Amino acid sequence: ELTAFQKQSSKDPDQRHCNVPQNYPPNEPLGNWVSKQRTEYRLLQEAKKSRMTNERIRRLEAIGFEWSATEAIWNERLAELTAFQKQSSKDPDQRHCNVPQNYPPNEPLGNWVSKQRTEYRLLQEAKKSRMTNERIRRLEAIGFEWSATEAIWNERLAELTAFQK
Repeated sequence: ELTAFQKQSSKDPDQRHCNVPQNYPPNEPLGNWVSKQRTEYRLLQEAKKSRMTNERIRRLEAIGFEWSATEAIWNERLAELTAFQKQSSKDPDQRHCNVPQNYPPNEPLGNWVSKQRTEYRLLQEAKKSRMTNERIRRLEAIGFEWSATEAIWNERLAELTAFQK
């Protein structure tokens, strides 16, 4: 059943996932079960009593199951940002990751992009942040710009250069 959800999660096979929301209307027991698997895994990691086995871990990981819901959502948004970036321009030199904060086709993505910039700024200020070097590397690999102001300036310059031609 998990693989059926995985197939429904996206038409693009590269963006399929197992991140079933806990309150998933078509199948609430599946959402609860996914949450339970993460709980059992965490208990196992903490050397507490758990029903999670190495065989179950192997089978879940074989279909791309992610143990951290937070990390799973982060990866899902990164995939959405990568798709946005590829669709932002036909010219690869003008592609960007500047999702408006209130982006009607995908408001969670716009909010997520803003949050990444905030978390990065907090990290730079040596404050508590969820930003990691790995996340920075992955975002920069697709051309993410940390300053929204600088990103917009660069985008307008690219538009002006295209207009000039």
